[in-house]
Amino acid sequence: MNDQHLPDNKKLEKQVIALQRQLETAKQMLELKDHQIMNIFSNLSHELRTPLNGIVGFSELLCGTDVDQSDVKQYVAVIEESSNMLMSVWNDAFDLVKIESGKYNVYAEPFDLNDLIYQLFIKYRPLAEKKNLQLFLENLISEEFIVSVPLNELNKVLEKLIENAIKYTKQGWIKIHYKVEGKLIIFEVEDTGIGINESVRSKLFHSFTAEEVSKSRNVSGTGLDLTLCNGLVYLMGGTIEYRPSNGQGSVFCFSVVNHHR
Repeated sequence: MNDQHLPDNKKLEKQVIALQRQLETAKQMLELKDHQIMNIFSNLSHELRTPLNGIVGFSELLCGTDVDQSDVKQYVAVIEESSNMLMSVWNDAFDLVKIESGKYNVYAEPFDLNDLIYQLFIKYRPLAEKKNLQLFLENLISEEFIVSVPLNELNKVLEKLIENAIKYTKQGWIKIHYKVEGKLIIFEVEDTGIGINESVRSKLFHSFTAEEVSKSRNVSGTGLDLTLCNGLVYLMGGTIEYRPSNGQGSVFCFSVVNHHR
């Protein structure tokens, strides 16, 4: 029956029922968001303790009366590294909370993509070479290629994936590659590292399993890197996926929308 033929009290009753359903749906969504945010912070307990222990422990050594001056530089380096790790963990968690709560905004801006890729190559090549790894680019990047993409977010995703590839690769190489398909730019970061257990591949980009994924690779880290990458890529209009490399290793592939005309 059409609503216009219902008595006024029936119309009001129907509107109240519809409003109650909307309120219940909104309540469930808020509870889910709260649960997701709490899971992010619950996964931080171990990751925060590790750098904090480094800072506190080596600070106490520096304050000791019998500290050997030859060790001071080493202690300070550990404190600096632990401080940077702590800041990284906190920034990742804060960004994730903003993404989960819908308060993280991204803005496309024009820039030279080839220059960005080259700067990342220059930045991470020494770190790779320190582990006797080869970092190389598959694209020809000598020519300018202007795109319009959220620069900071794209840079952050690429940095996370390159850092993880270097961290989880003991020998071999890391390759950075991108291609253009219409409005999409598709990036790949491939490595010859330890790969990821099949049992957790379907959970890679979920914050509530981030710690489990991190432990599966037997190397310390924030455990939230891939969750953050997933959120940022989504905000840039793309998707991210993992697939095992041919043989041993990993390939992380993600896309972003290019707004350049």
